[in-house]
Amino acid sequence: MTINTNFCGGNAIIKSVSDDKVTFRPDLRDTEGDWFYWAFEVKGAAGRTVAFEMEQNYVGYFGAAVSHDLYHWEWTNTATAANSFTYTFGENENDVFFAHDMLYHPSRFHKFAELRGIRVKHLCDDNKGTPIPYAVIGEGKRNILLAARHHACEATGDYIMEGIIDEYLKNPIPDTRVTAVPFVDADGVVAGDQGKNRRPHDHNRDYLEAIYNGVRAVKEIAEKGDVLAVFDLHSPWHISGRNDKVFCVRNSEKKLDDMRLFGRCFEESITPDAMKYDTKNDIDPGVEWNVGRERTSCGTYCRDIPGVELAFTLETTYFGESGNVVSQDRLVETGRCFLEGFRKYLIRKGMEKTI
Repeated sequence: MTINTNFCGGNAIIKSVSDDKVTFRPDLRDTEGDWFYWAFEVKGAAGRTVAFEMEQNYVGYFGAAVSHDLYHWEWTNTATAANSFTYTFGENENDVFFAHDMLYHPSRFHKFAELRGIRVKHLCDDNKGTPIPYAVIGEGKRNILLAARHHACEATGDYIMEGIIDEYLKNPIPDTRVTAVPFVDADGVVAGDQGKNRRPHDHNRDYLEAIYNGVRAVKEIAEKGDVLAVFDLHSPWHISGRNDKVFCVRNSEKKLDDMRLFGRCFEESITPDAMKYDTKNDIDPGVEWNVGRERTSCGTYCRDIPGVELAFTLETTYFGESGNVVSQDRLVETGRCFLEGFRKYLIRKGMEKTI
């Protein structure tokens, strides 16, 4: 049995490997402090039952995410503790991927776009040379800017982005196009970095200094004067409490009533096939960790650009909880509901067909 991390998104430090047990921990690389992301490939374990154990409690409620192609993911549902899970390999299962959560491979976005006739273009090269893709969907004088993976490991945002785009294609908002940047930290996504709390600072604390190429490119789009809304799509902390939910990070006292209205519209738009959302889980400015950004994040920077109606972060749980379990399909459906919620918001504000 061998363990491999040399693939897009791979991340782990393997401490030991025996016939029936693997111990490992996340590879923090340039992350300040601690973080929880991991992903690795197991080869040559067919027919065995193997225990996987971490030094930290970074296994989710439903075990590991498991895949055979880095595209389709399920939960093992074999968590034995907060730091361990088991897996019984089939007799012909010789190559299996395990991860902290359901990864979103960059090739999925390209395939998604191809199937829907969307042209994916080159935005810029990241600092280490990885191409950063983007897509413009639809036409109109107004622009909805979608961004994801400011923190490389936060994959749920890309599924949400898929759903938003899918819903837009079925029911466009009048005179409004969508610009999607799915991998702001493309270098980190490919390398399998944590991305959060990078030294000297991460991409979502870079909007004043703009040392990262992806951030500079997003700023250029946001500052063109035609942006109606900016939605920055993230995943929260590993687990527990609000982190098991879908929630909006409100970032403006001045726009608080509008953000609360959006939350009500989003909640009304949730379907049975989506992740549950309750606006009471949204976090107001000045509450808990939602303090002191000083325009360094995407949401706080863009909220003050003239003409921008809404700009904030949506956090989507990695796992969910019993009765509200994350799956790839449910994440995508949540994105569809998000755009429908924004449509309702525009209608109630009298803005659906006006600039």
